[in-house]
Amino acid sequence: MRKNKLTIKEQIIHMKDIEGIKFNISNEHQAEDFLKKSNYYFKVKSYAKNYNKYDKGNDIGKYIHLEFAYLKELSTLDMHLRKFIIKINLDIEHILKTQLLSDCSENNNEDGYSVVNEFFMKYPYIEKNISNKNNRNSVCGELIVKYENDFAIWNIVEVLSF
Repeated sequence: MRKNKLTIKEQIIHMKDIEGIKFNISNEHQAEDFLKKSNYYFKVKSYAKNYNKYDKGNDIGKYIHLEFAYLKELSTLDMHLRKFIIKINLDIEHILKTQLLSDCSENNNEDGYSVVNEFFMKYPYIEKNISNKNNRNSVCGELIVKYENDFAIWNIVEVLSF
């Protein structure tokens, strides 16, 4: 079932009148500002699933004592958690690449090329994906063009998606 597009003011009216969401802690003007500048209705409303609704009486289907401020706070916490996880992932990726290249550099039995060739033999679709990205407009395009068909481990870690 399609739903009508709502303006931000209509979204607030819907939350208040239909959903039973309160605006005592954050008023409607603050909610409007938040929905215009910081987050969007569908995302903010998704946090309401964590709250109970009345199952009988005049308010059936409306949220029980749910404040918009609670949804706003959950939205903010979610944003900080996502940023933290992204930072951790980037740090882990950097540490793993550094360790991989360090181990390869210290291994006298590895020239840096054979490990990439073995990797591509085992996962040919990855080599194909890299070849498909070889235009100079992509972030790693020039690197791919320069080393295509002869990647060393220290090149490939820059063009692989982790």
